[in-house]
Amino acid sequence: MLNLSVIAIAAPTTGPGLTASPSTPANDQRPSLGLPANAKLCPASGLGAACDAISTAVNPTPGQPSLPDGLTQCPADPAKPVLSSPAACDDTTLSSPASPAPAPVQPSTGKPVIPSVPRSSLGPGGSQSGAIALTSDHTLAGSREAVVLTATARSSVTGTNSAIEIFDSTTGTMVGACMRSSRCQVAYKASVGAYSFTAFVTPPSTKAPVAHGVIASNAVQVRWLDANLTAALPAVVGPGKSIKLAATTSTDVAKSGLVFLFWDVTTGMPLTYCSQGTTCSTMLTYTVGGSHQIVAYLADSPSSTPAAGTHASSNIAYLTWLSVALAANTTYPQAGGTVNLTATVNADLGTTPWSLGIVDQSGRLIDKPCKTGLSCSARITLGAGPTPYFSAVVGSLPVAASAWTFAGQLLHIVTEHAPLVNVQARSAAVQPTRLLWGVDSCKPMTTDAAGRGGLLPQVAQILGGADFWGRYLTTTPNCPGISSTEIAAAAHFRVGILPIYNDYDCSAVSYWEHGQDYAAAATAAAAGLGIPKGTVIMIDIEPPGAWCSGAVDSGFIEGWYYGVSNAGYAPGYYGDGTASSNFGQAWCGAVADRPEIAAKSYLWSFEPSLIASYPKESAPAWSPNHVGCAGNMAAWQYELSAGATPDVDRDEALSKLPLWYP
Repeated sequence: MLNLSVIAIAAPTTGPGLTASPSTPANDQRPSLGLPANAKLCPASGLGAACDAISTAVNPTPGQPSLPDGLTQCPADPAKPVLSSPAACDDTTLSSPASPAPAPVQPSTGKPVIPSVPRSSLGPGGSQSGAIALTSDHTLAGSREAVVLTATARSSVTGTNSAIEIFDSTTGTMVGACMRSSRCQVAYKASVGAYSFTAFVTPPSTKAPVAHGVIASNAVQVRWLDANLTAALPAVVGPGKSIKLAATTSTDVAKSGLVFLFWDVTTGMPLTYCSQGTTCSTMLTYTVGGSHQIVAYLADSPSSTPAAGTHASSNIAYLTWLSVALAANTTYPQAGGTVNLTATVNADLGTTPWSLGIVDQSGRLIDKPCKTGLSCSARITLGAGPTPYFSAVVGSLPVAASAWTFAGQLLHIVTEHAPLVNVQARSAAVQPTRLLWGVDSCKPMTTDAAGRGGLLPQVAQILGGADFWGRYLTTTPNCPGISSTEIAAAAHFRVGILPIYNDYDCSAVSYWEHGQDYAAAATAAAAGLGIPKGTVIMIDIEPPGAWCSGAVDSGFIEGWYYGVSNAGYAPGYYGDGTASSNFGQAWCGAVADRPEIAAKSYLWSFEPSLIASYPKESAPAWSPNHVGCAGNMAAWQYELSAGATPDVDRDEALSKLPLWYP
């Protein structure tokens, strides 16, 4: 039998058709970009980009010094004052005069500071030119990003009364000081603004020297850049609808020779850019459902990438274009049968204006819509006449007139079953499809080839007619193997058989060799019964308990898979489908080692095991526990017999499960 289950995906509600880019994921498209309302295109900028230069005063504040990564603190000198300053030092010297001119030094009314380094280290005629040089590993940095400042003198200050000190001239604070050696390094980070730095050879002090004749370096400028990104709410909309993005910074990007670059991290593609202004905004639209992470960079050019040419990045904006799907199935596709419907959406709607609902072909909600989570389920009973169609819809809840009262505004009174409004996404209309309902038993299904006695008529009368029946291939101490009489009855009533192998030693489900041995016994029994190749054969893997260790491992799973497959049958596994279970962990270990196991075998979960009694007509919605990795979950034992009448476990199965129809 073919699996006729339908999954319907939402189609765009508005928006132009776009051509997918070869470098864009297959399930995505290039976006469209537009200008915000009443905005003008930013000059010399990208498509749909608007900009504005809003001046914001930035008052630089002292930054935070620290040791550069991988370096150690410069030792103190007992003969000099101890200054609390993170800095690293070494004996690298300035080999030749530095090209930049020394920083201008303001005159002082105090006494001149006499250099304490050898006069020969100074320039010609005893000048200070080239005696110390200052460099920075970056001139542009993102907010709170550390830059490394390096001051290198012509000679060491060890054994002198001087130190190498680096000062933040903009805020008048000391950045770092080294009491020894000839090179001093310190990392420095600031929030935002332009900062100037100068290094000195000077007697230790927490204040920058201002006397004429001190040894000063060239000045170094570093600009710390900030970038912030906001998305207009809601940031979750239907396909084809726009979300406004706005990036801001403190200084006009044109003054730094940079651009504002919007980047889609999810697709790895640039979006648009602004070449000037302190703000940059655009309207972003995707016509296909999906989630996107957007970042704004301050970059060298529109062709910059996150790997090269960017200097500051904003926070991430998380945007979602909705997609919605609906699955509908029934184990009794006639009047009076129960239909299970499950709608799924690609975003939790809890913080959005939207709700997820299921509507009939007239557009009425068939049950209360769901506000949180990624799915919404409902059940209906089929009436007489043609099988109806259903759709999943994401939209706003309609508010009754009474909601405009104060109490109504608090309670958000909703008109029952009224259609959702402001629809963002809608799945295609689907009709319920058949879900197989069946049982499995230790006892024979019947002792009469015509099916007049035993469990078969009991099940049909009390629970409903079984579409399939799980039975053991071989006899165990507790359960007889399936007989030719049962096979004849199954053929007569067109009941599918789900073959199960149980060696009874439920603790022997470890190691490749045991898996191979079990597979050999099971496939030999199947061949002896005339079961055609391609039919699934389930291995019974019981949970841990008083009489069973449950110690299944990946080796056993692999051994069973290859043994059954090589014999021409489809491997199946009955076990606890919960991701954290012994079986779930062993299964995922096997799949990680041999991915083909997940694609070419079938799983039958006995969890969750329900307590209430569900006959065929009111069978539960398909919801077996799933292993925490790839796996073909095709059957669910939703209820154990526990000695009830009739003494059978109850199951559901997808019609893709390759059962045996004698």
